Amino acid sequence: MTRIAFIHNNFPAGGAERVTIDIAAYLSAFEGYEVYVYASRISEGLMTEDMRKTFTLRKIPTQAVPSARAREIERYIVEDDIDVLVQVTKAIPGIDDIKKRTGVRTIVSCHGEPFWQRHAIVYRRQKGAVRKLIWNLYNRKRYEDGTLAMKKAVSRTLREYEGCDAYTVLCKPYKLETEERLGIEPEHSHIYPIENPEYSVDDVNYEKENILLFCGRFENWSKRIDRLLRIWSKVQNKMPDWRLVLVGDGENWEELKQMAADMSLERVSFEGRRTNVADYYRKASVVALTSETEGWPLALTEAQAQGCICIAFGCTSGIREVLSPDKECGFIVSPYDEDEYARILLSIVSMPEEEKLRVRKNSVAKRLEYVPESIAEKWRLLFDEICAPARENENKSEKYESI
Repeated sequence: MTRIAFIHNNFPAGGAERVTIDIAAYLSAFEGYEVYVYASRISEGLMTEDMRKTFTLRKIPTQAVPSARAREIERYIVEDDIDVLVQVTKAIPGIDDIKKRTGVRTIVSCHGEPFWQRHAIVYRRQKGAVRKLIWNLYNRKRYEDGTLAMKKAVSRTLREYEGCDAYTVLCKPYKLETEERLGIEPEHSHIYPIENPEYSVDDVNYEKENILLFCGRFENWSKRIDRLLRIWSKVQNKMPDWRLVLVGDGENWEELKQMAADMSLERVSFEGRRTNVADYYRKASVVALTSETEGWPLALTEAQAQGCICIAFGCTSGIREVLSPDKECGFIVSPYDEDEYARILLSIVSMPEEEKLRVRKNSVAKRLEYVPESIAEKWRLLFDEICAPARENENKSEKYESI
């Protein structure tokens, strides 16, 4: 029996949690696997009976008390006899000592772009009145060119990589970028590219409404919805029969609503958090992201599966992989040119219907490359590999790229 535990903060919540649910569902069809989820905050109302049948859920302390969190995780590792611990997004403090005491194998699963921490580092140093004051007086000059933040992100990533048995990234270009930045020789790498899965849709609706849709967290440091509002201000008069619909919530919800009011934006709807997001994708003609950073954005892959035309800044390899070929499976805009974004958006709106339909069908076809069964099988092979005796001088990650 191979017992696998995933660590999350909020569960179920976003894309990373959905991937865990998909993996658990897939493994439940095989003999010899048990899946556990260790989470700090559990949304009981979002838990389904199918979820409860495919994994065991344990509550752990929050990240605010790291020592208590680590102790509880270690206790569960021993009690549940865990073979593989998957640390989603980042490693937990004290994991090296936990590994020594328990013998558990560990995976760090990076659900963002490589070295995503550099964005969070800059954001957190400006969060709160005191930190913002220190930022303006002292830190701005130190961090403004991005070099110091990247140095810290590289240091953290290297430490996590060296302390785990496998490090997963969301596509092959991310693997190459990480190896190059960390100075890892590919033949000795234990970095594994595994994409996020996406479900196919049986009854895709190609008769779309004139809706420009955003779905995601209202979190300015990463999603940068403020950019989308400014872009809408440039195009709203040229798209009089279109609406901008924003679905989601987060810490910047009220701030962004006020921004839209201050800019006198027209035909903008803030929908809040919704459980029926698929209904919005089914109707929307175009789905837009204006993010500062993304790993493998499910907002785009979900939209493609529903036949939406997607547009986003090509700020990461993940976005470029999802939307490529450009203008065939989506539209990639130079980061972070809002004027170019507005021009491309207007060109999409004015395309002949047969051209829009071609892009929609291309997008649907591309999503079939990432069906959950295929992606979960990559995870199953990885679990089997790191639980088996190590083989020297073998680049084990190559098989996962061929699935």
